[in-house]
Amino acid sequence: MGMPQPWVLSLFLVLLPWTWGTATRPPLLYHLTAVSNPPKGVPPFWATGWLGPQQYLSYNSFRKEAEPCGAWMWENQVSWYWEKETVDLKNKEQLFLEALKALENINNGNFTLQGLLGCELAPDNSSLPTAVFALNGEEFMQFNASIGNWTGEWPETEVVGNLWMKKPEGARKEREFLLTSCPQRLLGHLERGRQNLEWKEPPSMRLKARPGSPGSGSSVLTCAAFSFYPPELKLRFLRNGLATGSGNSSIGPNGDGSFHSWSWLEVKRGDEYHYQCHVEHVGLAEPLIVDLAPWLSLSGDDSGDLLPGGNLPPEADPSGANAFPATS
Repeated sequence: MGMPQPWVLSLFLVLLPWTWGTATRPPLLYHLTAVSNPPKGVPPFWATGWLGPQQYLSYNSFRKEAEPCGAWMWENQVSWYWEKETVDLKNKEQLFLEALKALENINNGNFTLQGLLGCELAPDNSSLPTAVFALNGEEFMQFNASIGNWTGEWPETEVVGNLWMKKPEGARKEREFLLTSCPQRLLGHLERGRQNLEWKEPPSMRLKARPGSPGSGSSVLTCAAFSFYPPELKLRFLRNGLATGSGNSSIGPNGDGSFHSWSWLEVKRGDEYHYQCHVEHVGLAEPLIVDLAPWLSLSGDDSGDLLPGGNLPPEADPSGANAFPATS
């Protein structure tokens, strides 16, 4: 499911750890988002679950089901695990959407409510909890697991915190999740699927061209990488085999645990076939050089993994044609 940019990822990009030390164990974190007036095709609530830098779970209010992502689809989990994840996220969905309604009753407008909930493991396997919340991209509230209440200095903190405190055993359930359920789940994942943390998926690549702005006499080359993991990837352009720069680039997550990236470069019209794209990724046995040619798939999935709503421009869509006007 695609997500609006860029506000959806504001809290996510600031607080979600993408790397973790070799001597430590990865955190387990849930990133939750609810929007009061979602664009057409976007759910009012969605969630992603992360083990260190890897997305392992997705949920949204259209499908109403927690689903594994990436390498974690092959984890040998207990039979009831994903049912439990679904129940918990449905409860979070209800809390978040009710909070949005309460905020709208006080002040008409559009609101985006986000949360980052989870834990790390202390040396004795106890929980080091995380529970922070953002409103329209700014942190405004925390949950204190030791005291068992929501705190913050914004007026909206009182509105949302009081609403959630009135829920039967709401604070107790939040404490139980952060201090008991979360570390148990994290330990379970490390016991059943630690090898998944070494997951490597090579990128599917495409290099294509399109006309530049009218009258510019230029073409725009786009080198696009689809469905790869981990997210670290290097793209750069070559001209006649020599490096000519990395161009303008961006990267974003897909909904299945993998990532997409693209880089574009403006070149002289008629000069397109002198260029290639040089790709480096740990999933590749050696760097790959991509020519201006039809779709090249290294992972066997020519389409379907690139989801809408990311940072890829239309010209990087794998379903588009690889063409540009003929030149003399």
